[in-house]
Amino acid sequence: MFLLDKGLHWIAKGKLSIFLFHKVPALADALQPGDMDQQTFRRTVAFIRKHFHVYPLAEAARLLTEGRLPDRCAAITFDDGYQDWRQGAASILQELNVPATFFITTGQFDGRPMWHERLAHVVNECGEGELDTRFCRLPPLPTATLADKVKAVKALEFHFKYIPPVLRDIYLAQLEDSVGASAADVTRMPVDDVVRIAQMGFEIGAHTHDHPILSMCDAQRAAREIGEAKERLECILGSNVIGFAYPNGRPSVDFTTCHIDMVKSAGYRYAVTTQWGAVRQDTSPFQMPRFTPWGPSHQHMALQVFRNIFKEADSLPEARGLT
Repeated sequence: MFLLDKGLHWIAKGKLSIFLFHKVPALADALQPGDMDQQTFRRTVAFIRKHFHVYPLAEAARLLTEGRLPDRCAAITFDDGYQDWRQGAASILQELNVPATFFITTGQFDGRPMWHERLAHVVNECGEGELDTRFCRLPPLPTATLADKVKAVKALEFHFKYIPPVLRDIYLAQLEDSVGASAADVTRMPVDDVVRIAQMGFEIGAHTHDHPILSMCDAQRAAREIGEAKERLECILGSNVIGFAYPNGRPSVDFTTCHIDMVKSAGYRYAVTTQWGAVRQDTSPFQMPRFTPWGPSHQHMALQVFRNIFKEADSLPEARGLT
């Protein structure tokens, strides 16, 4: 263990490891067993705090831009926006005195739950042994058992990711109608929680308005998604929002160089991807990679961090003069 810890300290010199989390429920949802529960999250944060100097991401991004990135630097981030964040993950982080950034999808404040949450609700509400998905270009999905439903949620999420947003919304409404589900019954992050989390000392960043994959949007829709989320959050918080997270976040696949330009033009100062790898001194502040450690043990997490730091993250060329 001592040699593992020493090795981790050595290879993390001059690099920034950005950790990514999503929903952190008290207990993992049976339909989404991959969610990290609060007990596991607490253990993971304790590991990060032991091995890294955890910085607010905005500060780490500034130090990167200035060429002054410290050794063994880390940041903690969250994507999407969930009802259990304030009393769960944010409270745990506050208790442990660890900073973090929460990237939030703002469409839910207009009564539109996130599309992947609506899909899980449809599957949960399906009382038949099969969900008819032929109209959205999928074969019917078995839903008779819990294992069937878990597979159905994964299949639907994978399929819906790369459907154009307008068509995605139509298919979602049809799915809900087919099982008698209502989007109004899907939990959303309250606007007050955004304010409370910011008041707890955490940074708030933007994650688009309706969480589309930017590469599936036309230029006008993509620019609106990027800019509207920033404007909405700044109106809620009364302060500047400078960080952005690309939905799904893979360079070339989920966003392109033109989307990086849109992020810069909207006034953001940094952006994060979901590409594995550590941030190095020559990494663009608009393409900072992130990864999620899944544990479960100290040794496993150390090995995962080792692998991530050695991973060379893919990136896209950027136009000069837009930063």
